[in-house]
Amino acid sequence: MAGIGEKFKFLYNLFGFDNPDENEFGELSDEYENEYETDGTNVLKRNFEAQSPMETRERNNLRVLHGANRGYEVIVFEPRAFNESINIVEALKSRKTVILNLQLLDREQSQRIVDFLCGCTHALDGSQRKIGEFVFIFTPSNINISQEVVNSKLTRDAIWTASN
Repeated sequence: MAGIGEKFKFLYNLFGFDNPDENEFGELSDEYENEYETDGTNVLKRNFEAQSPMETRERNNLRVLHGANRGYEVIVFEPRAFNESINIVEALKSRKTVILNLQLLDREQSQRIVDFLCGCTHALDGSQRKIGEFVFIFTPSNINISQEVVNSKLTRDAIWTASN
């Protein structure tokens, strides 16, 4: 008794269908199989050097921190004059998080810069927070600042004034 597979082959042949065991590209692939020489290497190669997960690029008073996710960037600014605050606003407009270190400035200049940047950050729907004695963080609207530990000193220091 013939197997089911042989009966299907008979029916295929009877009605003029091609043999299902044959590859329709078989003849063509055999014909062109040896036309091209290969040396066994891949066509595409990656030409890059291994990078550390955290890379720092330093320019005078500016540090850029790149993380594994290239969509977000944190820039540390240490301004020496008020006119450098324009660069900070440009970074915020480019949706980059800014950490501002004001230890190099006197209190009056620091207050002017903080007031200016708070206004700009608010206009851009961003957030700002004091994170240290002379250190502030400013984020664009796509970044939220969350704080786990809340104590009375942080609440009292939320608004920084030159009289501190």
